Amino acid sequence: MGLILLAAGSLACRLEVGFSPANAAPEAPESAAVPASSPPDTQAASETSTQAQPAPTDVAAPEQEQASSAATPAADESGSAAAPASSDKAAAEPAASPTPAPTPTPMLPANSPPSRIVIPSIKLDSAVDLTTWQVSEENGAQISNWVIPSDVPGWHVNSALPGHGSNVVLSGHHNIGREVFKNLIDVKQGEPLTLKADGREYHYTITDRFVVPERGVPQEQQIQNARWIMPTVDERVTLVTCWPYQDNSHRVIVIAKPATR
Repeated sequence: MGLILLAAGSLACRLEVGFSPANAAPEAPESAAVPASSPPDTQAASETSTQAQPAPTDVAAPEQEQASSAATPAADESGSAAAPASSDKAAAEPAASPTPAPTPTPMLPANSPPSRIVIPSIKLDSAVDLTTWQVSEENGAQISNWVIPSDVPGWHVNSALPGHGSNVVLSGHHNIGREVFKNLIDVKQGEPLTLKADGREYHYTITDRFVVPERGVPQEQQIQNARWIMPTVDERVTLVTCWPYQDNSHRVIVIAKPATR
């Protein structure tokens, strides 16, 4: 596969893939999802930023470092370890039970693409269609443009199905047709997102929202931006649209992970 780009159109937003030959389809990378070259370390989830945001180098959540063993008593001035202070109250009360870590809600792997997306905070409740590509030639290069539905979000046909432990990618327009992703810029971390497939609901929580420059940036930055729509080694939903309303020079990228219970 050639270069994957989230390309800027004039008013309408385009997603395109540069590749050859013309009858080839955009493919997933051979590895599960980790890019071959590592961009800068990913920063913690943040609110909207117009600075370029690096795509994740390790898409699986890093394991928490294990807590160290019992704390070492402080030494007194003589160098001997100080004995812990005694407390009748402390001795009488049992130690508090550790708070269990939240676990993701179990998901049955879907057999069908998502048919609906709901984000209550931006009043989005829309059907979902399929997003495929068409091939054209631009400046001597074979370019595959994703054909995004004008009235509903489109699920990328080479992305994951819900519940399969990888990247479920949906793109939508923000300034043409029904402008279904017009308010995607307004979502916030912690807000719920629901996909519906096979008559079931798949619940996620928004964890990241980025605004990345796309027009007039080096190709390396465009390739880095496009890594967000590639397969991952963890379950997630990635939503993509253009920004701002009259320009489309940037991309809004929203990430949601499985809801916890």
